[in-house]
Amino acid sequence: MKTVRKTFTAIDNVLTNGFSLFIVLGGALMTLTVVLQVLLRYVFKQPLFGLEEFSRLVAIWLYFLGAVLSTKTDNHVQGDVANKYITGEKARIVLRTFVWILCLVTCILFLYHSGTYSWWIYGTGERTTGLWWPRVISVGSMFFGAFFMTLYCLTNVIKYLTTALNYKKDH
Repeated sequence: MKTVRKTFTAIDNVLTNGFSLFIVLGGALMTLTVVLQVLLRYVFKQPLFGLEEFSRLVAIWLYFLGAVLSTKTDNHVQGDVANKYITGEKARIVLRTFVWILCLVTCILFLYHSGTYSWWIYGTGERTTGLWWPRVISVGSMFFGAFFMTLYCLTNVIKYLTTALNYKKDH
């Protein structure tokens, strides 16, 4: 069991570091392409065809990579109003478990619909209007994000559920 846990931890670390690296590089690349396009269009009056489409592609992948990492680290936007009114530690853990179960259900629905849509786009062979790239490259980012968000939601449900079931109040 320890070997399996170590293997999954190593895979998770590689994924997290890879996602973080792609977010940093993608953010820098997107910034450079937007600045370049503004300079070319408004200063030199010679816009570069396809640069806006490329930066949109990078942006959509950045969005979903960020969603994956925020789901993994439990840093996504959430309303914590209930924590003001619920003072018991066990009640907070149970509430957190319930919230993660709802997130998991939502991510499963998102995974299903993004997978269905990605498969449909792949089947049509649809291409982008400018550079004629397969649209499945950008649409696939939804499925990619949904897959890893579902995986990390499941991990968080298990973590919080285990914590809630094994909760013992320390005196």
